[in-house]
Amino acid sequence: MIQLRVLGRLDLADAEGRELRSLLAQPKRLALLVYLALATPRQFSRRDSLMALFWPDLDEDHARGALRQAIRFLRKELVSGVVVSRGEDELGIDSAIFRCDAAEFDEACDHSNWSRALELYRGDLLAGTYIADGSTELEHWVERKRAGLRSRAAAAAWSLVAVAERAGDPVAAVPWARRAVELSPDDEAGVRRLIRILDSRGDRAGALGAYEAFRRRLAEEYGALPSPETEALLLRVRTREVQIWESPLQGWPPNGPAP
Repeated sequence: MIQLRVLGRLDLADAEGRELRSLLAQPKRLALLVYLALATPRQFSRRDSLMALFWPDLDEDHARGALRQAIRFLRKELVSGVVVSRGEDELGIDSAIFRCDAAEFDEACDHSNWSRALELYRGDLLAGTYIADGSTELEHWVERKRAGLRSRAAAAAWSLVAVAERAGDPVAAVPWARRAVELSPDDEAGVRRLIRILDSRGDRAGALGAYEAFRRRLAEEYGALPSPETEALLLRVRTREVQIWESPLQGWPPNGPAP
């Protein structure tokens, strides 16, 4: 089984665990392999669509030749049968002998296996990979797919928060809530949910810290302020904190200092 990791650090290994560095060193051919592995629906991609995505500046004959060379290279470097054809016009991947972590992540999410999904999600799709001379449509596909996978990872983390809350285990909910906010830092509703979870556990310092991190991010990235709803939540957290610390001294001898 060939294993390809494209979430976070790139890695490609054969069935014996040996790294296939020659393919990792060729971003466009690696991206072609990833595109075939993540095609939606996960079946086959047309050759003419692949040519337009990966070699937009070549005429049809040269683009077809470039695709043919790329497929020949993939078949040479990988186990025979990984890249399969359907007729003369379509290409796909045999998932029985080739696994991609991004495809496995999607499958885990589809089956509500949230823990497995987050084990697989180690970072953004093709992070730091530059695909030279590809089409604008290919760039947009990578961006959309990257954002979609990250969004699903955040949703998986929130699903695990809900599982922990239903089990009455707020301690287990905290790391998943932090992970969800880390994956979706602009989700202000998610930040408020994290603040409430921390506050409910009595972790006022953690709740205030989550707010402050979000406030700084808004200021630095967007020159904006938290919403009134978030500010109101912060005020409630701060008020409870003051009451907790002041309550032991309330009504202390009015005519004398506290000991």
